[in-house]
Amino acid sequence: MNDHEQGMKAEFTPRTKAEFTPQLEEIRAMARQDVAVARERLAEGRDMVRGYVAREPVKALGIALGIGVILGWLIRRP
Repeated sequence: MNDHEQGMKAEFTPRTKAEFTPQLEEIRAMARQDVAVARERLAEGRDMVRGYVAREPVKALGIALGIGVILGWLIRRP
């Protein structure tokens, strides 16, 4: 970094922090909320899968086998 760039960085850093801190806090809060929603949905999905496997073990095994075969085929493709 040359002297001009360092001077520009030193000049704009305090102002930039003051301008963007409220926006960053808002973005962080939104991200935390999105993470909480994603965790909840993943837990619901996990519970649905567990319930399906408990109700239909043979079908669940067949689906898992089919997905494994397809993924294996896709991975082996050149």
